[in-house]
Amino acid sequence: AVVSTQSTGGLSYDVFPWIIGRVRKGEKSSQPVSMGACQEFMPVVIRFLHSDKGEHNHIALVMVLSLLERFWDQLAAMSQNLLTSCQSGNLESLYMILVTTVERVRVLQTSPHEAVQKEAEAVYSMLQKL
Repeated sequence: AVVSTQSTGGLSYDVFPWIIGRVRKGEKSSQPVSMGACQEFMPVVIRFLHSDKGEHNHIALVMVLSLLERFWDQLAAMSQNLLTSCQSGNLESLYMILVTTVERVRVLQTSPHEAVQKEAEAVYSMLQKL
């Protein structure tokens, strides 16, 4: 469904597909999105996860899944305490934000929207491994 621009704290719903595309392409993108930038988007992602709109839930879950996939090696190492204190504060912050979403993602697995359920199951599975 096409959704008109819905501003949320300066960042609109319409921008997320572009951001997700850059996150998924990683460094191969002509305009890569850094981990720090991803961390900055997270308050909006969290609001979308808690929205009563299925399309907001879905785009937030796709974003979380994209972040997990893109930064999986670093996040997994973080969860195993293999990183030294010299590592990026952005990684630690992103890790903490992502793991705090686990309960909401669990709830979204029972969403009446099939696309939301599917994404929530994939995200929940990955979060459980952290």
